[in-house]
Amino acid sequence: MKQFEYDILFFEVRKQKDFGEMRRILNERGAEGWEVITAEAGDYGYTTFVKREITETSK
Repeated sequence: MKQFEYDILFFEVRKQKDFGEMRRILNERGAEGWEVITAEAGDYGYTTFVKREITETSK
């Protein structure tokens, strides 16, 4: 059976340039095997939930 680990990221977004930083961090996490499950907009930014499969090498 597949197993997953989860993480929660918060991105403070106040200016258009903040989206570039958010994109950079999400791309870094994606390269590490993380996948965005969902992102929710709040008053001061985005809360993003990510997961990745746990493998024998990542334990």
